[in-house]
Amino acid sequence: MTLAGHYPDHLSLAAPYGVAGCLEKDLAAGDFDVVVEASGSPGGLDLALQRVRPQGTVVLKSTYAGRYPLDPAALVVPEVHLVGSRCGPFPAALRLLAAVVIDPRPLIQARFPLAQGVAALSHAGQRGVLKVILDMGA
Repeated sequence: MTLAGHYPDHLSLAAPYGVAGCLEKDLAAGDFDVVVEASGSPGGLDLALQRVRPQGTVVLKSTYAGRYPLDPAALVVPEVHLVGSRCGPFPAALRLLAAVVIDPRPLIQARFPLAQGVAALSHAGQRGVLKVILDMGA
C-alpha cells in the first residue's frame, strides 16, 4: 500500500500501519489496482486517473467547490471504475478506535477553546494543517 502526498511529516503518520509514504512528485507512474483520492483537490483526481491501471478502480472521497471537467475517455477507454464514497462503515471504524487499533491523536495539530472558534477555523484553513479540535470544556 502506498500513500502519496505533499508533506513528509503527514506521510510518516501512516507508517505504523504498514503504509509506505511517497511524495507525490516522486510517485512512480504506476498501474495501481485501486486508487483512493482524498486530497480535496481536483488535481488529485487527475493524478488518480493517471495512476490507476486499466480496469482498475478510483474511489473518490473528495468533494470539490465548483465543477470538475471530467473527460469521459479517461474512464471509458481504460474501462476504469469510478466509485463515489462519502462515508465509510461507522460501526467498523468505531470498533477500531475503541480497540486502539487506530490512534487518531497524531492527526490533531491544534486545540482551541470554543471561545477562540474563529481563530481555530482560521488555523484549520491553512495549507498542510491536519485536524483542529475545539475544546468545549476550556
